[in-house]
Parts: sequence; structure tokens; C-alpha cells
Amino acid sequence: MHEEVSARSKMAEKSYTMDDLSLVKTEETVPLKRRSSQGDQPSRDNEVKSPVLKFLLGRADAGNIFDSNGTAPPVQSNNECRHRICMTEVAPSHSSIFGTENREEWKLSISEFSSKKHGKSSKDLPKRIRTFYKNQDELITTFEDFHFGVDDAMKHTEEMEEKRKKANILAKITLVANVCLLIAKLVAAILSGSISVISSLVDSCVDLSSGFVIAITERAMRKRDLYEYPQGRTKLEPIAIVILSVIMSLASIQLIVESSEKIAGLATGGEDRPDVGITTIVLLSCTIVTKIVLFLVCRRVRTPSVDAMTRDHRNDVLSNILAIAFGYIGSKSMYEQYQVSELVYLDPIGAILISLYILFGWWSTGYGQIKLLTGHTAKPDFLKKLTWICMNHHPKLLYVDTVRAFHFGVNFLVEVDIVLPEDMTLKEAHDIGEPLQQKLESLPEVERAFVHLDYEFEHRPSDEHKQV
Repeated sequence: MHEEVSARSKMAEKSYTMDDLSLVKTEETVPLKRRSSQGDQPSRDNEVKSPVLKFLLGRADAGNIFDSNGTAPPVQSNNECRHRICMTEVAPSHSSIFGTENREEWKLSISEFSSKKHGKSSKDLPKRIRTFYKNQDELITTFEDFHFGVDDAMKHTEEMEEKRKKANILAKITLVANVCLLIAKLVAAILSGSISVISSLVDSCVDLSSGFVIAITERAMRKRDLYEYPQGRTKLEPIAIVILSVIMSLASIQLIVESSEKIAGLATGGEDRPDVGITTIVLLSCTIVTKIVLFLVCRRVRTPSVDAMTRDHRNDVLSNILAIAFGYIGSKSMYEQYQVSELVYLDPIGAILISLYILFGWWSTGYGQIKLLTGHTAKPDFLKKLTWICMNHHPKLLYVDTVRAFHFGVNFLVEVDIVLPEDMTLKEAHDIGEPLQQKLESLPEVERAFVHLDYEFEHRPSDEHKQV
């Protein structure tokens, strides 16, 4: 457009407050055509310093700033708009957030968002500020991928399938390793009689059980039954992890009880000192090395089941180190060397510390998975991605009324309400809504998306759905 909007129009002859939701008074002429689209430098006169105004009336408006005649959209009465927000874009005409490309001027300008990237320029800032800018840069990169048409649907599908295969392989490797380590720890526990080593043995027993459960879960998830489970069995994964967290927590509590009884027995002289010799130390050292290798391998695959195995391996490394340290300090060899009888209590104390660490770790894991199963909301950055996709979906989309996403197991269920012209045909509305649904479901985090088409946004969300 080569037209210019005069700020001396009747609508801009006086200033209004935000509550009036009217245009802010300006005194210069603002060209709508972007200079930067032709590679020109912005001029230094007053015309590029005047603000371009944009109203988002409580919703994310994806339409044009002005209509074809260059006039602003009509402003509704105060009574109708008391819950809306007037947003003013204060930017020169060469850097408006709308209209970066002549072909698609209705879309948001990606160049303005890209210019806000900090990259490595923020390395001298405090850590929390660097984290903020890092997250912001990642979000802008996602916007750039969406804007330039990077279709990752097939790529993400292949990635998820590849992760599933890797998770299945790692589950089998972990299962075999846990069987071998269980035998080694059993021998070490028999030879030493240390309660710390026994606690590590119980941990391995539960790890072996967890490996069986995860392997069975992965296999069940791959078997899809459209009639029995129309939505798939993706919730089996968090359910299995919750069950494992309960089992591990109960085992840890039992170990704490046994260790407390061991301390009481040592105080009365009714318990013998453990004998942690070189054989026990070698067996537990091999266990530590094996678990470190498995930990480094598993941490490269980001799925909930593999995350649980990674956490298991990390816990095993710590528990075995504590078992060696506290078991040896409280053993007969240490007593014969230093003649300090009180050191014998360190063996059951080490077992209690190991059990507490495992207990709190698995409690937090189970709690996190319960949040996923009970429909916890998505993080704001993910909602921003969904809103960006909706706003840049189609030029006839008037408003984005509601964007909602919550966990549906590991992934999200997304609900979007968009506003289209009320005189639009059903076919045209369908051809706008269905591609938006498919676009949202192409995201790897989205399990199912629903797009609701409406022609107004004055109603309350509670008017459409039952409140639960």
C-alpha cells in the first residue's frame, strides 16, 4: 500500500485514556508501506517516528491494522469492552511488527522478533538474565521455523519413532546389566554382611523389576488397537513410572526400618560388625563403572521411560559409593586398624542415607508423572508457540479467542477457539479450521488438537463447556 494515514484525522484530534480504548493522539503522517521491504534505510524526519497503532481487544488479532480504505477498525462501547486490553505498537513505520513481506502483510513480522535475539552478546550478564535471554532466543528460533515454512511434522515423527527404538534397546541393555549386577551385589552382600551393601542390593532388585515394567510398557505402547484404545496407550508410560515410584519408595522405607533396628542391635551388642573386604570393594566398584557408562548413554535419549532409567543409574552410582564408604568405615578391618568402636554405626547410617536419597528422588518423579496424568497446564512458552501458529494461519482469521493446552499424559491436548467472519460459508470455515488442527497436531508435543470455530468472542468460556 502506498496510501498514507493522516494523524490529523478527526479520530486523532484528541487523546483518550486506555479505558476509552480509542486511538492515541499523534501529530505526524505515518506511511503504511514498509521502507525496509525495499532495502531502504529509514529516513530521519518525523514521519518515521510516529507510532503505528494496533488494537488487540482482549484477543490476539491476526487481521490487518487498517482496512483497505486506510481507516482504523471500529471501537466498541466501554460497556462491551471493559474486559479488553488496548495495545499500542510504538515503532517507526520501517519496523512495524506487521507486514514485513509484501505477499503476506497480514502476518506478524518475523524480522522484528529476530532482531531481539541476543545470542552470545549477553554472556557478561548475570546468570538469571542469561537464562532469560537464552529461553527467549530459543522461542524466537521456533517462530522463525514456523514463519519460513519449516515443516517438521515428518521429521518429528521419525525422531519420535527413532527415540522409541532407542528406548527399547536401552531398556533391554539395562535389564541385562541389572541381572548381572544383581548377582554381583548378592555375592558382595553375603560376603560382607553390610546393611549398606544390602540396601544397594535391594535397590538393584527394584531396578530389575523396573526394567521389566518399562520393557513391557514399551511393547504394549507399540501395539495399537483402534477399537479398544482409540487414542492409543501413551498413558501407560507415566502410569508405569508412578507404579515404580511407589515400589521404590516402599522399599526405601523398609530399608530405613531395618537400618534403625540394626543401630539398636549394635547398641546392645547383639549385632556383628560387617566384613567389607577387597572382593566386596571390587564387585561394587565394577557396579559403579557399569552404572556410570549406562547413565552417560541413557541421558542422550529424552523420553520419560529412559529418563527414569537414567535416574536409576545415577542413584545406583551414588548408593554404591555410599555403600563402599560407609560399609568399609564400619567394618572389622577399620575397627582393627583404629580401635574406634563407634565407627560401626556408620554402616546402618549409610544405609539410611541411601534409602532417604532414593525415597525423595522417586517421590519427586512420581509426583511429576501424576501431574501429567491429571491434566497439568502447559508452560507459557509452549502456549506462545501455539498462539503464533494460530495468528499466522490464515488472513481471514479475525481473532484468536482462546488458546489452551494441558497434559494428556506425556504430551498435550490443545484447544483453540478462533473467530471467523459470520457470513463465511461452512466449507470455507472448515477449510480454515481443519488445516490449523493438522498444523497443531504436527508438533511433537501435541497428542490431539481441537479447533473451535466461532463468529464472535463476547461470550464467556464457561458458557461453552461444563465446568469440572
